[in-house]
Amino acid sequence: MGLDFSKLGSEKSVDTIDDPQKIFQAFPNKDKRYSCLRDVQGEVLTGWHKRRTKSDLLIKMNTGGGKTVVGLLILKSCLNEGAGPAVYVAPDKYLVKQVLSEAERLGVKTTTNPRSSIYQSGKAILVINIYKLVNGKSVLGVGKEGQKIGIGSIIIDDTHACVATTEDQFTLSIPSENEVFQSLFALFKEDIREQSKVAVAEIEQEDPRALVSVPYWAWSDKQEKVIEALLQFSSDQDFQFIWPRIKNSLHLCLAVFGSSSLEISPPCLPINAIPSFAEAKRRIYLTATLSDDSVLISDFDANPNSVETPITPKTASDLGDRMILVPQELNPDITDDDIKQFITDLSKKQSVVVIVPSTYRAEFWEDVASETLFARNLTEGVARLRNGYIGLVVLVNKYDGVDLPDDACRVLVIDGVPDVRGLGDKVKQAVLSGSDTYRGWHIQRIEQGMGRGVRSNDDYCVNQVCPSLQLTYVITFGHG
Repeated sequence: MGLDFSKLGSEKSVDTIDDPQKIFQAFPNKDKRYSCLRDVQGEVLTGWHKRRTKSDLLIKMNTGGGKTVVGLLILKSCLNEGAGPAVYVAPDKYLVKQVLSEAERLGVKTTTNPRSSIYQSGKAILVINIYKLVNGKSVLGVGKEGQKIGIGSIIIDDTHACVATTEDQFTLSIPSENEVFQSLFALFKEDIREQSKVAVAEIEQEDPRALVSVPYWAWSDKQEKVIEALLQFSSDQDFQFIWPRIKNSLHLCLAVFGSSSLEISPPCLPINAIPSFAEAKRRIYLTATLSDDSVLISDFDANPNSVETPITPKTASDLGDRMILVPQELNPDITDDDIKQFITDLSKKQSVVVIVPSTYRAEFWEDVASETLFARNLTEGVARLRNGYIGLVVLVNKYDGVDLPDDACRVLVIDGVPDVRGLGDKVKQAVLSGSDTYRGWHIQRIEQGMGRGVRSNDDYCVNQVCPSLQLTYVITFGHG
């Protein structure tokens, strides 16, 4: 009978080493694609290992630089060093599946059950989406419930996407047809009228453009009546999930009335309402395109002294080739329909991916699209692209988290960037319009989108951009 030499000492070694690069080498049965780490991965892992005892660390790597492998190796190192249990947080269910697949190919033990013994004993990494971490009925514990399930080390991957979700999860939205909306609007009507008589009229007439914030002094002075009104909303499911997270900081919240809803959200998130996260020994943030690092402080209560110096690769050797075209800047006479026809012709010979910000905009491509991918069919559609599918595929509001390497995407069209959704964000947008911060939000989305088609230093893609930022085509050609 043959001998299996791969079992000789390998498990003991991979479970005792704390240097993440040596852990990588020690995995006995990892997939052939992991023959070695990329230079940029090694540089980041070295930088993290030197600073690993810090409570909050920010890691910035280019899109396609291998962040997931880096994150898994970091958490495995934490487990081996006794800084467990370890949690890997992804923005959504689709990306959770990607992390689990990557871990399986690498040889890292994982689980999706926070109550499992292998997670709590530090023998496996828990992989969850951000919704499971930050909700008012979190299995990990919320508010005065305390820490039901502990966290030793945690990674927030694609931090830019998790930030948006976390802010949503701390925002209470009350629809205008609800009597609680009406009673609170009546409570603050005169305070709002002092700011703008027009705003009051627009809300009463259900103008979709109506938007006004409650003066903070009025909000603070009338807290008892606000609480009394809100508790009438307690049977609503959204209320039950969000109220436990914001109730102790309600007096600090921003309240914004629109024609269709009232939104209540804290300017700085009370993340200590999730004790397991707040008390984690090591919190690591992974991102490719975070435009404003200060959100880590305001949203995750990160230590400013730790995150002010991100861990980054020393080189950019992981970047592939991109050609960025702005056809309507080069020739203002080119129309949307002209570009649509050109892209359609290209899609007859190769895979072309179009990212749109909304279902409404997807309708523009409906007559030429081979497929339109939403969250419900994203996994199957991406698999077909990676298996050599030829045609024009539309991705609806998916600017990050989708890997389309090599021939899966040689031409990428970014047809616009999404508007902000929340009323509070719309207030910020109105105030910051034209500022560097405002432009940074748009640039971040474009950069995220371009990263879908270029996944390594030997990859290439074509991208096209419109200066108005209303219509943004990224067509990425390269290598001839």
